[in-house]
Amino acid sequence: MRRAKYIKIILICCLFFALCLRNVSGALPEERPGAFAMVIDVPIRVIGIGLTTIGTAFFIIALPFAMSSGSTGDAWDALVIEPFQFTFTRPLGNFEEWKRSNGKSDPSKTKNL
Repeated sequence: MRRAKYIKIILICCLFFALCLRNVSGALPEERPGAFAMVIDVPIRVIGIGLTTIGTAFFIIALPFAMSSGSTGDAWDALVIEPFQFTFTRPLGNFEEWKRSNGKSDPSKTKNL
């Protein structure tokens, strides 16, 4: 009985600390983009919508070739997903955030083994 009581107390404490730590990142100061960057970002997003549409059309045209070479996923990512993420998931006026959140490393910085 005592062991179960201690396990419950520890579990409750862990859950409490997990909920508290979730809000810590919101307290850290973030550098906000300026008004000029936000104004410039609006036409860039319109161009991004066009690039997403054109990329989708090119993907449909290139689909038979991509399927025969087995690179359908790479073509989908490069032609459709990347322009879509650049246009719709990036914070307004923040171009550097998209580069970091894209999740791809720079191939020139990796070592060839």
